[in-house]
Amino acid sequence: MQQPHGVLAARNIAKSYGDTVVLENLSVTITPASRIGIVGPNGIGKSTLLRLLAEAEEPDSGVVSKPPELSVAYLAQQRQAAGLSGGEAARRKLEAILATQADVLLLDEPTNDLDFAALELLERFLDRHRGGLVVVSHDRSFLEGMTSILEFEAETRRVREYHGGWQQFEEQRAAARARHESAYATYTVERKRVEQQVQRMRRWEERGYGQGRKKKKTKDVKKSGERKLARVERVEKPWTPWQLQFGFANSEGGSGAVVARLERATVDRNGFRLGPIDLELRSGDRLALLGRNGSGKTTLLKALLGELPLASGRRSVGPGVVMGELPQGSSVFAGNERLLDCFVAQAGLAVDTARALLAKFALGADHVLRPVRSLSPGERSRATIALLVARGVNTLVLDEPTNNLDLEAIEQLELALADFQGTVALVTHDRCFLAAFAATQTIEL
Repeated sequence: MQQPHGVLAARNIAKSYGDTVVLENLSVTITPASRIGIVGPNGIGKSTLLRLLAEAEEPDSGVVSKPPELSVAYLAQQRQAAGLSGGEAARRKLEAILATQADVLLLDEPTNDLDFAALELLERFLDRHRGGLVVVSHDRSFLEGMTSILEFEAETRRVREYHGGWQQFEEQRAAARARHESAYATYTVERKRVEQQVQRMRRWEERGYGQGRKKKKTKDVKKSGERKLARVERVEKPWTPWQLQFGFANSEGGSGAVVARLERATVDRNGFRLGPIDLELRSGDRLALLGRNGSGKTTLLKALLGELPLASGRRSVGPGVVMGELPQGSSVFAGNERLLDCFVAQAGLAVDTARALLAKFALGADHVLRPVRSLSPGERSRATIALLVARGVNTLVLDEPTNNLDLEAIEQLELALADFQGTVALVTHDRCFLAAFAATQTIEL
């Protein structure tokens, strides 16, 4: 690859869709040395920024400048092609982009659906890439290789830049939040003190204390206090993120009770045969299934759930076990029906109860009354987790659960799983998530 030609820059760009302002007065410069990771909630404008930089869309105001000789390659967020698995489609599209040898790479969730071997291939390529790189990602291990992080803040919709990779970003963000909380505490104490002083002055005047010069002095003090109150610099209340609380029941039976078992099980699926496999899950087990894309991990989960018939062998489930799945692609909710109506029908809950449960997963009135098809993949994933709670699930089957979740939701899911006392079977290629999962049993296919 030749030396990159110039820089790609966005200056004071803004973008709206209808009445919704997505980006406002945003500037960013991509040099040949740039390694920029972009993080933030789903739907906040990260992908929009990449499309504007790629000149796939035009800003409403501001300028995106690119020298004519500067080549830019853009990888949009993966849409699964017909006849291909998510992993196969993602890898094909990624290989096509990497083959361009462009000066600047704009990658939107490039690690989605990639197995560990493909992730390693991608990271090796990017290590050798001599041009600029901008990546929207929720893969924290991948983001550790960045030199700066742009965060789209959920609470303010402002964009803040942090230097360093993921770990440094977390440290700087935590320090910034601590400073904000300290400043807010100081502000509230000072404002309360000044307000009390002003109230005392008002009470003195109302009671007639101080006639003549004394009364004038009291009024002067009151005015002084009001001016002082106006001078107290306002500090906004720190934003409190939503917290995911499973509220699931524990598996039936005592410690070590069998939850599910496969004995010499084989599955035939679209010309692929898995097995024979012996697998036993006991109460409290945390099973991690590893392997390349196409090795049969999802097929094994479907067999464990009883959703695929066994060609041979036997499946058994313990008494009182209620299994629930967060499937790859999060296709539980689909179509034009409103989320609330769809959720009520599947969960069997009263409308008010359903609303309250969905709200715990950051799905408020502006979400539940919209058609399911209009929700982001991450929002549908959160709705699916809420449905598992409603059904009283005590055994979780998670197939690439982080693929469509933003970082905040992933971290909340990690915390909730750490407290969950039930049984979990997991397929994931998220290296940080896998480490936090603390598997008690691992099977590699």
